[in-house]
Amino acid sequence: MSVDPALASVELSVVVKVPLEEAFELFTSRMGEWWPLDVASYGGDRAREIFLEPRVGGRFFERFTDGDELQVGSVTACQPPRLISFTWMTADWLGETVVDVRFSPEAAGTRVDLSHHGFERIGTVGPDVAAKFRNGWPRVLRAFTEQSAR
Repeated sequence: MSVDPALASVELSVVVKVPLEEAFELFTSRMGEWWPLDVASYGGDRAREIFLEPRVGGRFFERFTDGDELQVGSVTACQPPRLISFTWMTADWLGETVVDVRFSPEAAGTRVDLSHHGFERIGTVGPDVAAKFRNGWPRVLRAFTEQSAR
């Protein structure tokens, strides 16, 4: 069975020049330090912070300037410092997508492999949503890479 290319997984890799443990901590516990809310946020002008709680059952959520929170996912697997997996879903999707982020030692630091998949589960908006993530994830990972270099 072939996959509709418009629904294919987003697969990206970057290498950051920090040790494995630091890369994992920056991506998870310190996501608010680097995530570009101007690029990837549901809160728009209200967006203040984003969080990924690195434990199974932990939340992936935004906090807005007025204190309201919007949870868009939950952590389904957490194996520090090697793996974090979390769901991503919004109210207009029929199902959730999954983001898997793997961290592995690399001579120059840490390789980070991201896979965002499951767009076929979200209904008719799947191809449009997948396209947005194909454009958005490179910018998000660029911000992560830049923060790791500071």
